[in-house]
Amino acid sequence: MDKDINLTLPEWVFLDGNSHLGDTLEGRNVLQHIQSYTIMEFFLLVENTVEQNLSVKTKEFTYKNIFSETERHLLAVHFTLANDFELDWIMHNAIEFYKDFMDWEDKSLIIEETSKDN
Repeated sequence: MDKDINLTLPEWVFLDGNSHLGDTLEGRNVLQHIQSYTIMEFFLLVENTVEQNLSVKTKEFTYKNIFSETERHLLAVHFTLANDFELDWIMHNAIEFYKDFMDWEDKSLIIEETSKDN
């Protein structure tokens, strides 16, 4: 029996730089909004660790982690085909997606640590 191939893509995907060249995105969180071809990167801001470029659209946001600590993050847009109005909407939703991802990662950490204790 043949299985149908699903050719639909999700709205958001993390880019993976793992190839024959090695992991070219090692330690980086690069997200793409498929419909607008928007490629964004997320940075954890510790002190002033990111040198900003005025030609790159950015947005700072906070995230309350598993330890109830408030973290500062920065979203940087590397490329987009969206207009400014659409890009503001995309950036807002990308931040919400990323916060949900970090919540999921934190919960996974708790489950992993709890299972080690048992």
